[in-house]
Amino acid sequence: MKIVAEKIVYKARFFEVKEQEVALPNDKKHVYQSVERRPTVGIFPLTGTHNLYLISQYRVMFGKRILEAIGGHVNKDETSLAAAKRELREEVGMRASQWEEIARIEKSASVIRETFHLFLAYDLEKGKPNPDAGEDIQLVKLPLKEAVARVMSGEINNAATMIGILLLDNLKRNKKL
Repeated sequence: MKIVAEKIVYKARFFEVKEQEVALPNDKKHVYQSVERRPTVGIFPLTGTHNLYLISQYRVMFGKRILEAIGGHVNKDETSLAAAKRELREEVGMRASQWEEIARIEKSASVIRETFHLFLAYDLEKGKPNPDAGEDIQLVKLPLKEAVARVMSGEINNAATMIGILLLDNLKRNKKL
């Protein structure tokens, strides 16, 4: 398959909708639509005693607060690590002296394209948060074991947050944390 034409049909702050005309192997053509989001980061600050910091945030599209990883979008001309450091500082006022990217995932394989970078942050220092306008964020500290239990019970059901917590649990069980 080969893309023979492409156009942006809608552009917003964090995503754009594209339409692509594709030449198929049978000499026919097909039009696909996709939503492409800017890359995002998720930060999992972890203490030396395996306590994890997450945030409780009101999400308008769900109409409720959800428990999720600290995170946000990567700005143009910004690395994913720089975005992770900025988001940790802005959303909860923390800094970390040690960082590790533990995964890079594609959040969807069909209509929505988004690369999500998961970071583990160690050696934490607390400060004053400076969230974006409209963000209602509460910092939540819980043992990693409890975070895993909340994933397994369905209380934490944000896919990227679930993946990050389960990866951390795997790293801990394999003595890599």
